[in-house]
Amino acid sequence: MVQAAQPAWSDPVLHLMTVLIDFEVAGTTRLQVVDALKARGVGSQVHYIPVHRQPYYRDRYGALDLPGADAWYARCLSLPLYPGMQDGDVERVAHALRAALGL
Repeated sequence: MVQAAQPAWSDPVLHLMTVLIDFEVAGTTRLQVVDALKARGVGSQVHYIPVHRQPYYRDRYGALDLPGADAWYARCLSLPLYPGMQDGDVERVAHALRAALGL
């Protein structure tokens, strides 16, 4: 697999590939995108529910208004990323995401 150059602004986690999608602008919902990806054999999920929304922290500290965390959560979707992933796998996931978004 070809290793892409890492942009200076990038700090990848190397175990998650999370994309940010403005679902409203895209004219779809996250669930519709997840279902469309699944129909193309691509699993996806959301990582992670913001900490301030987790029951433990909400019960301990009360409801917090953290609009940045909530906005990020509303737009995030995690795509497959694994050590044995080949260029063809990456292309398949990218094409499936484009199709799911109608691009």
